Amino acid sequence: MTDEKTSKTETKRDRVRRLLIDPLTEHGFRKPGGVSAERHAKFLRDLADELSHMHDEKLEDLRAALRYRGEGKDRRGWPRMATIMPLAEAAQPRPLEEVPALTRWFRSAAGAEAHRENRLLAELRFWEKFKRPPLKDGEKRMVREKARELDSDYRVRADRERRGVASDDDLQWLAWHRRDEARAMALLPEGVA
Repeated sequence: MTDEKTSKTETKRDRVRRLLIDPLTEHGFRKPGGVSAERHAKFLRDLADELSHMHDEKLEDLRAALRYRGEGKDRRGWPRMATIMPLAEAAQPRPLEEVPALTRWFRSAAGAEAHRENRLLAELRFWEKFKRPPLKDGEKRMVREKARELDSDYRVRADRERRGVASDDDLQWLAWHRRDEARAMALLPEGVA
C-alpha cells in the first residue's frame, strides 16, 4: 500500500502571509490596541490581497522596511495600511490593470474621450505615476502636452522605421509605445477602439 501525498497549492494570499505577515508577527508585531480581533484579521486579509501582486524578493524587501515601523507606545503594533502601501508601491508598483478605479475610468466616457482626442497613452502614463486621473486644469494641460509629444515622437520614429533607417533606440521606443498603447486600448469598452 502506497502513501498518497496531497499537496496543497500555495495561494497568493498564503505567500504574502509566509513572506511578510508571519515573519513580522514573529518579530513582535501585534494587533494594535483598541482594534477588535475581527477588524485586525480583516486588515491582515486585506493586506495580503493588496500585496499579492508582489514578487517574493520585493515582499522580503518590504518586510525589511517595515521591521522598524511598528506603531503604538511600544512600537509593536502593526503599521496602518497608509504606512505600508506607499512602501509597497515604491518596492513594486501594482499593475494598473489591477487598480479598479483605472478600469472604471477607462471604460467610462472619459476613456472614450481620451481615445478620440489621441491622448489615451498620455492618460495611462499619468495614471501610472499618480494612480488617479488628471483632475486639475494644469494636470489636464500636462496630459495634452504629453500626448502631443508622444504623437510627434511616434510619427518621426515610425517614419524612420518605414524608411528602414530606424536606430535600435527608435525600434525599442516604438515597441514600448505599441505595447503600452495596446494595454490602454484593452481597457476601453468594446466598440470604442
